[in-house]
Amino acid sequence: MWPFFVCESRLMAGLQLASFGRLLMLSVFLLNIPLHHGIEFDPYRSLGVGKSATQAEIKKAYKQLAREWHPDKNKDPKAEDQFIQIIKAYEILSNEERRSNFDKYGNADGQPGNLQHPQHHFRSFQKYDSFFFDDSFFQFQFNSARDSFDDKYLLHFSQYMTQVVPDSYKKPYLIKVTSDWCFSCIHIEPIWKEMVQEFEPLGLGIGVIDSGYERRLLAHLGVYQHPAIVGVINGRVTFFKNTVIREHLRQFVENLLPSNPLEQVTNRNYIRFLSAWEQDNKPRALIFHQKSAVPMLYKLIAFQFRDYVKFGSVETGTEMTEEILARYSISGSTSTMMIFKENVDKPADIIQAKGLRKQIIDEFISANKFLLAPRLTNQKHFEYLCPLKQYRHQKRYCVLLIIREKDGLQAAYRSFVSFASVNTQESLRFVYIYPERQPAFVNALLPPTLRNSPTPHIVTLQQSSTPGKVFFKLLVIEWNGNEDDKMQLFNELNQLTGIGGHAFLSHDVVLPELNDEFAPSHDISPFHRGIITKQAAQHLNACSGWGAGRREMMPLISLLFSVVFILFGAFVIQAFGEPNDVESRSDSEKEEEPATDKIQEASKKQQINITRNSRSPEQSFVEVTELTYINYTSNLVRLMPGNINVLVVVTDATKNALIQKFAYEVYPVTWNKSLHFSFLNLSKHHGWLADLLEFAQDPARISSVQDESCHDQNYIGYVLALNGHRKYFCLFKPELCNGTENSSTQNGLEPTEGGNGPGEGAPAMETNSPHQARRSSNSSVKRTKQLLNRLNLWMDRLLEGILQRYYVPCWPELH
Repeated sequence: MWPFFVCESRLMAGLQLASFGRLLMLSVFLLNIPLHHGIEFDPYRSLGVGKSATQAEIKKAYKQLAREWHPDKNKDPKAEDQFIQIIKAYEILSNEERRSNFDKYGNADGQPGNLQHPQHHFRSFQKYDSFFFDDSFFQFQFNSARDSFDDKYLLHFSQYMTQVVPDSYKKPYLIKVTSDWCFSCIHIEPIWKEMVQEFEPLGLGIGVIDSGYERRLLAHLGVYQHPAIVGVINGRVTFFKNTVIREHLRQFVENLLPSNPLEQVTNRNYIRFLSAWEQDNKPRALIFHQKSAVPMLYKLIAFQFRDYVKFGSVETGTEMTEEILARYSISGSTSTMMIFKENVDKPADIIQAKGLRKQIIDEFISANKFLLAPRLTNQKHFEYLCPLKQYRHQKRYCVLLIIREKDGLQAAYRSFVSFASVNTQESLRFVYIYPERQPAFVNALLPPTLRNSPTPHIVTLQQSSTPGKVFFKLLVIEWNGNEDDKMQLFNELNQLTGIGGHAFLSHDVVLPELNDEFAPSHDISPFHRGIITKQAAQHLNACSGWGAGRREMMPLISLLFSVVFILFGAFVIQAFGEPNDVESRSDSEKEEEPATDKIQEASKKQQINITRNSRSPEQSFVEVTELTYINYTSNLVRLMPGNINVLVVVTDATKNALIQKFAYEVYPVTWNKSLHFSFLNLSKHHGWLADLLEFAQDPARISSVQDESCHDQNYIGYVLALNGHRKYFCLFKPELCNGTENSSTQNGLEPTEGGNGPGEGAPAMETNSPHQARRSSNSSVKRTKQLLNRLNLWMDRLLEGILQRYYVPCWPELH
C-alpha cells in the first residue's frame, strides 16, 4: 500500500507541475499580445492632427513626433512601437489615395471592414506555436514567425555571382539583409513586403540574404550589420542609409537608375529625337503617359533595353505636346507606345492599352530591337543579326550592303531599306557596314580589285558552326538602287533560298572580329580618376553598414598607422644609412656596365643552348601562341580537362622582351604535355583581363593597395594559369613594380596610368651620345625581362598544386 501511495503522490506532483508549466506559457503568451489589437488604428490620432489637416501640417507633425520618439534618442521602452505607429500613420496620410480610402472605409486598402492592425503584431501569434505544438520546449525558434514570403528570394553566394551580378546590367536589384533574433528586422518586414509587391511586377530584382548562413556573401558585399538594404546595378553595390519607409525606398530605387533613362520629348525636339537614329544606329520608342512624372515601369524598361533602343517620354494633356499628338493621332486617355525606325513620318509598330504591363512591353520591344537595315557596329550585333548555323538544314542569311561613309544614308541606302521593308522573311536579315570603320572585315569579303571601289556592293553570307567562319557570295557588284538592281537582287535571293547555302554560297573565309564603334576609350583622365576615387571612398564608407561603430574602423586605422610607420622607417634608414654603392662608383666602372650586361646575356644564351641540346629535337623550342577571338574557345573555354593554358600579359612595346623571357622561364616544364603557353596583348584585350579579375569570387585577394599603385590596372607581366574546364586560374604578379614603372616611362613603353616615373616634374636628361642611348635601351629591355624573375619557381609550385586558385562563374567574352 505504501509503494502505491508514493507512486500516486509522484504522479499527482507531475500533473501539477505540467499544469503549472502550461499556465505559465499561457500567461507569457497573453502578456505579449498587444492590447491595441482590438482597437482600430487611427493615423490622425497617431500624428495628433485633425481630419482637415493639410499636407504641410501633417509633414510638420510627423517630423516633430519622429524626432521625439526615435528609438536612438528616446529610451522609453514603448518608443520603438510608437515610432512605427508614427511612420505608418504618415505613410497613409501623405498619400492622398490611401488617405481618401481611410476616410471612406476606415482603412487604407479601400476594403470596407478591414481593420488596420499592424502586420508585425499578427506575427507574434505565430512565435509561440512551438510552445503548444512541438514536443520539446527547446525546439522553439524565434524566427518561426518569418513566413514563406522571403523564402523564394533567398540568395546564396554562387547564385549572387552567377545570376544577380550579370542580371544587374539589365535591371537593378533590391536586396534585404536579415537574420534570426533580430527585432528590427521584424519591424521593417511589412514595409518591405509592400515594396516587393509594388516593384517586382515592374521588373525590379528582389533578393534576401540570411546573415546567419551567408557570411561569405556579406563580406563580399561589405555588409556587417542587419537589418540592411542594398541596391545592385551594373555589378556595383549601393547602400540604403535612411529610414525604412515607402517614400524613401522608392526614391532609393529611382536614384539607382541613370539620371535620364528617358529623354523628354516635346513639340520642339521630337523631329531631332526621331532622326537621331543615324548617329547611334538605334530605333526610337515614344512613350505617351498622362502623369507629369515618368512611371517607374517605363524607367526600368528603358534601362533594360538601353543598348538597343533609345526611349523618349511624351506627357499628354499639355500644350507642349499637342503637335505630336495631332500628327500621330494619339489619344490622351490611353497609354501608347510607338516604335520608329528609318521612317520618322510613320511608326514601324504601335501598341495602345489602358494599362500596359511589363510582359507586353517586353515582347513589343524585343520584336523591334533593331532597324530594318541596321549597321554592323560590333561583334555582338553581328552574332545576333547573323547567328551561327545550328543544324544542317537551317537557312539564315545576312544580306550585307557595303557602302562608303562619305555617301551617307543617301539614295543607295534608302533604296536598300525600301527593298528590305517589302522582303521581310525570317531567313533573311538586311544589314550594312562602313568599310572605313571596319576595314579588315570588309577586305576579307571583297576581292582586291573592289576594295577601293567607291560604289556600294551587296554580299550574302551565312555563318557556319566553326567560330568566325562564314560562307559568302558577292551578289551585286555595283548597287545603285534602281529597279534593275532590285530585280537582280530579288532573283539572287530567290535562288539562294531555293537552292540552299552550300550550293549557292561558293566562297568561305574566316572573318576577323568587328571593332566596337561605340566603345568608350580606356584612357582615364584625371577628372574621371577623381570620380573613381570618390566612388571608392563612398563604397568604403558604406561598407560599415547601418550604424557601424568604432570597432569596424579600427582595422583601417591600424593599417594607416602601419603604413605611416613603414614609410617613416624607410626615410630614417635612407637618411642615416651609408651612401649608395652605385653613386660611389667611378665613371670607368659605369662605362663597363654595358660590357658586363652583354657577357651575362651571352652566358644565359649559352646555358639555354646547352639545355636545349641536351633534349630531344622535338622539345627544343617553346610554342607561344596569341590568345584571340579565333582560338579563344578551343584554347580556353573548351580546353580539355586536366589541361592548363599559361598566359603572359604583354603590350605592343614589351611583347618581344617579355615573350623571350617567358619562354626561357617555362622551358624546363615543357615536358608536361598538359601545359599550353599563350600571350595576351593588353593593348587589344585590356577589358577582358579586367573583367576576369573582377569576376573572380575573391577579388580582394587578387589586388592590393600595393598592386594598384604599381600597375594601376595595366597588368604588364602578369602570368595566369587558366584551367578552362574547372573555371579557375592561378595568378603570378611581376616583381620590381617601381623599376618597371620607371623604365616604361623613360623609354617610351606603355606607362601605368598614374604618375610619371622617377623624377616626376623634373626635366628629362638629354642623351649626349649614341652610346648612352644604346645603354638606356638595353637597360629598358633588362628591366622588362626582370618582371618575370622567379617565374620558374612559380611554375614548380603550379605543378605541385599548392598555388591559390581564383574561381570564376564563367569565362568573360573576349572582345
